[in-house]
Amino acid sequence: MEAAFAAGGDFRFLPTGRSMKPMLRGRRDMVALRPPGLRPPKRYDVILYKRKNGQIVLHRIVGQNERGFRLCGDNQATVEENVRPEMILGVMAKFRRGKRWISADSRLYRLYAALWTALRPARRVATAAARRIRPFLYFYKK
Repeated sequence: MEAAFAAGGDFRFLPTGRSMKPMLRGRRDMVALRPPGLRPPKRYDVILYKRKNGQIVLHRIVGQNERGFRLCGDNQATVEENVRPEMILGVMAKFRRGKRWISADSRLYRLYAALWTALRPARRVATAAARRIRPFLYFYKK
């Protein structure tokens, strides 16, 4: 990553896991990061950061306070507090879904990020309801 940034490019990788679904599908959608120093990260940005325990995570900024950023995965309800700017390794510049690259600065993407973040409190209820309904849907498909 450091070599790609030093050469003036972005760093591309396939994220793993499910924490950023539905926007990012693990091992399928590619992410392009830029160095965090190009502009200060702001609300709705997706950042790659290193936790104090050494784990590297890709999550969305949902807020900020005097102690740091508040982060949450798109597929999660729990907010991680106090992520300091020095913990940030990169900021998502764009991502690839299929053959199409989507800029993190596009209006449509920023609208998605704002709506998805605003719906975070309701996602837990919706997920629980979907889990209860899913077995019945499977039964009726037959």
